[in-house]
Amino acid sequence: MLHLGKDIKLNIKPVYVTLHHDYVFEGPCRMGKDFELTREFDDMANQELIHGSNEELAENLSSPHFNVMEPVWSDRNEEFLVTPDILDELLKDKDQVDVYLVAPHGRLTDLMIDFAQKAGKPMVLIPGPQCMQTIMAAAPRARGLETYAYRTWKETVDFLEVLRVEKMLRESRVLCAARFGTIRSVSDMGNFVSLEHVTDVLGTQFTFVNIHELLDQTHIGQSGKNHTLPGRATLNPTEEDVAEMEALADDLIGNAQECDMTREEVLNSERFYITVKKMLDYYGCNAFAAPCPDACATRRLNDERMTFCMTHSLLGEMGVPSACEYDIPAALSIAILSTFADAPAYMGNTTHDAKAMQTGRYGLSPFFHTNIDDKCLDVVKADPDNVILTWHAVPRRNMRGWDAPKAPYAIRPFAASGFGVTFRYDFTQDAGTTITMCRISPACDKLFVAKGEIVGGVGYEDYSCSEGVFFRVKDGNDFFQKQLEVGNHMPLVYGDCFDQVVALGKHLGLEVITA
Repeated sequence: MLHLGKDIKLNIKPVYVTLHHDYVFEGPCRMGKDFELTREFDDMANQELIHGSNEELAENLSSPHFNVMEPVWSDRNEEFLVTPDILDELLKDKDQVDVYLVAPHGRLTDLMIDFAQKAGKPMVLIPGPQCMQTIMAAAPRARGLETYAYRTWKETVDFLEVLRVEKMLRESRVLCAARFGTIRSVSDMGNFVSLEHVTDVLGTQFTFVNIHELLDQTHIGQSGKNHTLPGRATLNPTEEDVAEMEALADDLIGNAQECDMTREEVLNSERFYITVKKMLDYYGCNAFAAPCPDACATRRLNDERMTFCMTHSLLGEMGVPSACEYDIPAALSIAILSTFADAPAYMGNTTHDAKAMQTGRYGLSPFFHTNIDDKCLDVVKADPDNVILTWHAVPRRNMRGWDAPKAPYAIRPFAASGFGVTFRYDFTQDAGTTITMCRISPACDKLFVAKGEIVGGVGYEDYSCSEGVFFRVKDGNDFFQKQLEVGNHMPLVYGDCFDQVVALGKHLGLEVITA
């Protein structure tokens, strides 16, 4: 299973063309005297160019996000031939290439057109003489071929990151555990209008499994005996899976600051996590979404004594976008933020209710029972119009990065009767941290991008969905009015990747809305 946020790399193929002259002559495109007009001089200059270019690549493309392939060097003479052999040399690794990084020298402007047409891949021009960049970009663009150029290496690398996230979206396949149809859900009516259109725009694909078939397959050792799939070999947990569950329970309970659940109840929620992991592998998926109210209304979660919360948290920690309430736009927004930030993203209901916040007790009974931290409450009272709360019981313990140490956490039940593992994370410890948020609209035609600062948290000592983070934005009403275009859940990630997400939205042809 590809862990989207962590494992996705952009395969970059550098392309260089050098020029030598077989004859000694001067003219409009060749100036010099004596030795400067010889083949030996050209060869010497080209060797220096190759050495300098290799150093330039090593210096600017050292990011672990990039797989820099072996550069291809093509040497041509003043006949400026464009032959199948030359093109084959440049395109020999075509199937593995995501983007060609082309150097603007060597008099290859004519070759560039044929090369771009044959490659069918994005072309990014290495920073260099801008007169050459503009020549080499205009002609392919006029033919509808993807060609990009930037004046500096920083701008170029930033754009390569955008292409990496675009690749991630194309390689995403979301496992959707549906109860009603494939799109509509009681859980989240802000879902995509057309998944076919999402595939057309983003390249993302979708696989569906019935929520009852999924829940049946959480029963240990019952393959072939499931009510919804009688007689079929299925993915029910095996003895080997049970051993993994026992080890995970030891880890989760042993490392928690507090645990208000029995080991048996922890293992109950793990059945769902283990089964979903197996399904992701079986169906070749790398993201997940499951309905909450839809599934809850069947009473099966009550009878199975499990919720989906821990599964979303654990998948998110390992780089698998996983969304509550069957919110597929949230899953893809999580994927975008995680890939840019190198850290898991958190999602929840994003609520603007200054009056309720100022009471100190949020007031959404039966969800919120604990008081807001005093320091956070002071900020809320001082700036009530611009403080927003995002709340769901699915925090990730490594919010500061994939390899960051797990932050202190507690384990508490979702249900008052003691079932449904939730991680409780105290967001108050992260006050002052910059966050970036984004969400794709239901029509997949807009991308809302925003930035804020954490001011506190709530729900650490609570149960149910009361876990939450308070953050302040520049203009709360502006944020709210723009959020109306995209829907409820606003995934957030630690760090400032605002400009990168905006650049991605523009590159994908989405209308970018910012706050």
